[in-house]
Amino acid sequence: MTDRARGTSNAFSVQHSHFWCDTLDGIRLAGTRLGEDPHTAVIVVHGFMGYRTKPRWRILSQGLARRFSVLTFDLRGHGQSGGACTGGEDEAMDVHAVVEYARAHGFERVVTVGGSLGGIAVVREAAIYQDPDAVVAISTPARWDPTGTKAVRRATWLFTSGVGRTLARGLMGTRINLTWHQPEAPVDLVGKIAPIPLLIVHGENDHFFPARAAEELHRAAGDPKQLWILPGFGHAEDGFTDAFADRLAGHIDQMLVTAGSR
Repeated sequence: MTDRARGTSNAFSVQHSHFWCDTLDGIRLAGTRLGEDPHTAVIVVHGFMGYRTKPRWRILSQGLARRFSVLTFDLRGHGQSGGACTGGEDEAMDVHAVVEYARAHGFERVVTVGGSLGGIAVVREAAIYQDPDAVVAISTPARWDPTGTKAVRRATWLFTSGVGRTLARGLMGTRINLTWHQPEAPVDLVGKIAPIPLLIVHGENDHFFPARAAEELHRAAGDPKQLWILPGFGHAEDGFTDAFADRLAGHIDQMLVTAGSR
C-alpha cells in the first residue's frame, strides 16, 4: 500500500507521462498526465490520505482521459509530493500550481475536479484565483465541524493525535501539518466562484458529510451552478465508476459551452 501511495508502484493502465511543478510557497508536486486532447485539461484532485494512483481515483482519471487530457497529482503531504497536508488551507495553492502548469503547456480550457479534501481545494482555488474554466466539487463539506459524523471525528483524530499522525504516515505516507489558521469555510467562499460554471456532486450515502452540506453550498453559490445528489453514491471515491466518469465527462462538455458564452 505505501509503495503505491508514495508513487513507487505505477497503477495506470493507459499511456501516460509524469510531470513536476512547484507551488507559490515552494512545495514540489508530483503528477501524471493522461489523454491526448490538446485543448482541454481536467485536473483531478484526490482526497485526504489519497494519492493519484489510488484505484478509484485511477478509474475517474482514466475515464475522463477518454475524452480530455487529465492532469492528476499528489496533494502536498501525500504520495510523491513534498510538504505536509493542511486539511484544505494551503491545498488551493497546489491546485493553482497545476492550473498554471496546464496553461503554460498550451491548454486553452482547464477544469478542476476535486473530491472531499480535493473538493475543498478546488473551491478555495477557484474563489481565490478565478482561473479555471469550470469547477466540479464532489463530496465537499460546507463548514468546518470536527464534531460531526463518526468518520469526520476519526479524520480529526488523525490530524490532532500524535498516534493518528504516525498511523497516517506509516500506512499511507501522509504527512500532516498541525498549524491551523481557521480559513474561510467552503460555504463562505463558494459564492466567489461565479461566473465560472460550478457542479456540486454529493452522494445520498456519504458517511462523512450529509447531503444537506451540498445543498447549503449550492444555495450559497452564484450562477451558473448545478447540484447532483446521487442515490447509491458514497463519499467521493466510493462512488467512482466508469459510468460516473462518462456522465461527468459529458457534463463537463456542457459546462465548457456555458463557460465559452460568458
